[in-house]
Amino acid sequence: MIKKRILLYGDSNTHGYRGSDHLRFEKPLRWTTIAEERAGGGFELINKGMNGRTACCDEPLFPFRNGLKYIEPCILTHLPVDMVCVMLGTNDLKKEFGLSAKDIALSCGKVLARARDVMDKTCPGNTCKYLLMSPIEVSGDLARSKWADDYEGEVTLQKSRDFSRCYAEVAATEGFLFFDAALYGSPCTDDGIHLSGESHKSLGLAFGSYLLELEKEGIL
Repeated sequence: MIKKRILLYGDSNTHGYRGSDHLRFEKPLRWTTIAEERAGGGFELINKGMNGRTACCDEPLFPFRNGLKYIEPCILTHLPVDMVCVMLGTNDLKKEFGLSAKDIALSCGKVLARARDVMDKTCPGNTCKYLLMSPIEVSGDLARSKWADDYEGEVTLQKSRDFSRCYAEVAATEGFLFFDAALYGSPCTDDGIHLSGESHKSLGLAFGSYLLELEKEGIL
C-alpha cells in the first residue's frame, strides 16, 4: 500500500519542544507521531518543525528561521507529498515585529501559497492538498517565562485569540483547508507557549481523525 505523505511545516510546537525542561518530547509523545498512529497505516507524517521558526520574519540572533525562505527546499527534499500543512505564527507575535493577528495569518497564507507554487512548478498536474493550521493560543503563564520580555503581555494573548478567525479567513480566500489547533490543545503552565504533554495527545488524536475524515470524503 502506498502511504499518503503529509508534510507538517511548523515551529517548536511541531518540533515537540517541552516547556518543563527545554528539551524535546520523545517521539512517541509528540502530536505528530500520535496523529500518524491514529490515522493508521495509510499515512506517513513528516515532522518539519523547527524551534523559533517564523512565517516570514527574519531574526538576526536566530538564523534560518524564516519559514517563507525555507519552504521550497523543504518540499523538494521530501517529494512526493500529498498534503502540505503549515502551522506557524506564534513566534511572529514577538513585539519586535509589530504584527497584528491578521498580518501574521496573511504571512502564513503566503508560506502555504509558496508551497502550492513549488508543487505546481515541480510536479505539474499534482493533486496535493494544502492545510492552513491556526496555532494554539498563548496563555498568561507567558508572563512568568524566560520569553516574557519578547512579547507584549495581554496584547499578545489577545492577538493569539484572534488567530483562529484570521487564519480561517485567509484559508477561505486562498482555497486552503483549515484546522484550528486551539480547539484541541493548550500551552503548558511552564511557559504559556508550548504544548503540554496532555495537549500533544489530544491534538494528535484530533488531527489523526481529521486526516481519516478527509480520506473518507475523498479530499485526500
